Amino acid sequence: MGGWTALVGWLWGISVGAQAVLCGVLFIKGNFRKIPIFTTYVAANLCQAILMFAIYKAIGFRSRGAIVIGWSSQTCIQILRAAATTEALRQVLKPFRGIWGLAWRFLVAAFGVIFLVVVFSSGRNVFWAILLMDRGFHVAFAVALVACLLLVHHYSVPIPSGYKALLGGFCFYSCTVVLTNTLGAILFLRRNLHYEAIWQLATVGAFIAVLLVWTVALRNPLPEPIRTGKGGGPEISYGELSPQINERLRLLNELLNRLWKFEVTRN
Repeated sequence: MGGWTALVGWLWGISVGAQAVLCGVLFIKGNFRKIPIFTTYVAANLCQAILMFAIYKAIGFRSRGAIVIGWSSQTCIQILRAAATTEALRQVLKPFRGIWGLAWRFLVAAFGVIFLVVVFSSGRNVFWAILLMDRGFHVAFAVALVACLLLVHHYSVPIPSGYKALLGGFCFYSCTVVLTNTLGAILFLRRNLHYEAIWQLATVGAFIAVLLVWTVALRNPLPEPIRTGKGGGPEISYGELSPQINERLRLLNELLNRLWKFEVTRN
């Protein structure tokens, strides 16, 4: 079965179990109401894992049917992953409309650039385009998310631990996929017979670690989003009075607000 070894099979089984537990935690703790897109992503990922596990066992890891179904379903998962990350960022940056406007524009620009690079680099080779798109997605995802997190950290935007775990998990997994895809390509070019198994072990193992972090972080209900006061700043922060927004954050938010309003008026 190519890259499907006994150890890979065990890891897939553990991954399915971990995703099922995370789904249960989301519903039991009521967090599915606050992060519905993330909940949909986890549920869809669980369904895909069960489907692909059955397909790999039945017709093989390298079969044409497994490849077509796997990459087709992965496209939906990638879209949901991007939407779930955007949802978490929006919950954190909702009170700061100017900064949120900058964040989502940066995300769109990063994905747009990667998409154009893939289109011009792949030529007419569809399979190569799929591989480039997968790696390009995670590169854009990691770069855009790291940039947004650095912006949030630099301006001391308060992030509750639950949302930190969500965003950090997405970032860690994308960085791991980029590294393992690169390693897999190197091993393939060197004709290493175990490159598929190594790729599977690294990616599935990293995803299990992320699932465990998310499960622990979401055992407690997520805090309520910050409500915006009359002055445009946060009125109440996640169940308690928010810290004073520092001057740089206030000035940046006001500047970006004026910029986006100017763009809307001009258009």
